[in-house]
Amino acid sequence: MSSFQLRPATDGDADAVVDVVAALDMALLGSTDYSTSELQDEWRGIAAEDRFLVEDGSAVVGYGTIEQGPQHGQADGYVHPAHFGRGVGAFLVRELEQRLADRGATRVQNAALVVDPRAHDLLRREGYEEIRRFWHMRIELEDEPPAPSWPDGLTVSRFDLRDAEAFHAAYEAAFADHWQHEPEPFESWRDFHIGRDDFSPELWAVVRAGDDIVAGTILRPERLGVAWIARLFTRREWRRRGVGDALLHDAFAAFWRSGKRSIGLGVDAQSDTGAQRLYERAGMHVHWGAVVFEKELG
Repeated sequence: MSSFQLRPATDGDADAVVDVVAALDMALLGSTDYSTSELQDEWRGIAAEDRFLVEDGSAVVGYGTIEQGPQHGQADGYVHPAHFGRGVGAFLVRELEQRLADRGATRVQNAALVVDPRAHDLLRREGYEEIRRFWHMRIELEDEPPAPSWPDGLTVSRFDLRDAEAFHAAYEAAFADHWQHEPEPFESWRDFHIGRDDFSPELWAVVRAGDDIVAGTILRPERLGVAWIARLFTRREWRRRGVGDALLHDAFAAFWRSGKRSIGLGVDAQSDTGAQRLYERAGMHVHWGAVVFEKELG
């Protein structure tokens, strides 16, 4: 029988969790940008009872989280590379899956880095199939970026708290046709994006056609060691007119003015909006990728 034990991860376990995730990054990617601040930000959206440590005696050998959404359950797991080949991953996958099944989940999704075939094989053995890929993209600005070119009829300003509800409504409308988007009430959206210590409205863009907000960006001063484009959105009726390109260059310029030179974002590799091509044309490159797997629960 396995000697592994699963227990809730408390705030006092933060250093142990960061050690597991950072060690895995180093083993697979050769570097890591993961830190305690990254973990604390993630835990803002994860209930205390939904995060777990895997222990073998007194040693922390793995870490995982679960989330039960309207469409599916989500599990994420990490194994310390010093304990590869001992069955930690299989133990963690099954334990997290069971907890989601106990909550009524009928589908579970899990993810692994593109460069981690060991994890891909494990998930396939456990009955998962690949369904999606996502890229973490980056750019290093060497020169001041060109000014954005906005289509006729649009005006741009920085974010004002008085715009919050209208901005959120435009955001939801823009993402309504994106893969697996789940609408978020204004209050929780506000708490996550505005009620945070690094809220920087002077970076965000608000784009209007007349009085209506039709596009925008949500920018963060730092995530994973770089300035971060958390969201870039355009309402469907304004797509394919150059708004996305203007938003991206506006973000580059906002970060340049704030002294940031390394910029990153995440993108759905299979998005039908052509976002990845847009970012590549602007000089961004794939830094690393993740594969999403899914399993139907019997």
